[in-house]
Amino acid sequence: MSVSRLAVMLLAVCCVFPLMGQRRVTPVKPSTNRVMTVKQNDAKIAELKQRGLVIVGDTILPDTVAAKMNDTIKITRMQYPLLTSITIGANVWDPLMRVFGQTYGGVDFSAELSLWNRIFPTLELGFGSANNTPEEKNFTYRGKFAMYGKIGCGYNFKYNNKPDYMALLGFRLGYSNFKYSITDVGIDNGYWQEQSRFEINDLGSHALWGELVVAMHIKLYKNWSAGWALKYHFLFNYKSNPTADPWYIPGYGTRGSAISGGLSIYYTIPLNRDKWPSDEKQKKNAYTGEPIDGTKPISIPGPGSGN
Repeated sequence: MSVSRLAVMLLAVCCVFPLMGQRRVTPVKPSTNRVMTVKQNDAKIAELKQRGLVIVGDTILPDTVAAKMNDTIKITRMQYPLLTSITIGANVWDPLMRVFGQTYGGVDFSAELSLWNRIFPTLELGFGSANNTPEEKNFTYRGKFAMYGKIGCGYNFKYNNKPDYMALLGFRLGYSNFKYSITDVGIDNGYWQEQSRFEINDLGSHALWGELVVAMHIKLYKNWSAGWALKYHFLFNYKSNPTADPWYIPGYGTRGSAISGGLSIYYTIPLNRDKWPSDEKQKKNAYTGEPIDGTKPISIPGPGSGN
């Protein structure tokens, strides 16, 4: 093969490869799609509804299929009125514990105001006393009946449900002004081998404390319910005495214990009952928030809706 023929072949190859690498551009027919007006859209929806079809996003489906999808997007939004109810309660924990041998305690009564079934301002008033002779000790502690009060608030984590069942976390601020005595104090006289006794009466004190409360309320029958509580309390301050510090604080418990319990019976008085939500009012579209009553087509934003 001559040099000239080889040069011609190389030139031909170099010209063909660039032509093969070029992209072919196909003209695109302009879109003829039109955006329907509001009236046209309403008319189309009405026509589809008569035919048993529903628009779901960018798809037209039979209403039976849409109904099943509808069930999957139902959410519950309980919209209770500001003043939902008033609840009166009696804490019988200490009386029960005294039956089983507890040497201190009392009884207290509470009043709770329900706001939106979520926030519960609470007031508690009660009485407490003590009569305790510690083992292997030479005295008796007697706490006179004294009044105490607590004020606080609770938060219901099950606010989006019926008030029949509640799970609450709350805080209380408590105060008590009380008196106590140390009696039957015995002192052995080694020389005469006799024991002398004396008393320290009417020592006065007061205390301020806080409580963290975890509670559960469960409906029993109609407006009656029961509640269990676990309380963690801590003293802010109390008045001490040079002779003897208080051992029991009404409403708080023993000064050396930080945990106590509660068992209450409640009676609830509903307020604005006609504004409480019913089951039918709670079915709402998770996307739009509109009520789902079975008469309106649901609309879920489709992939190309931009929502």
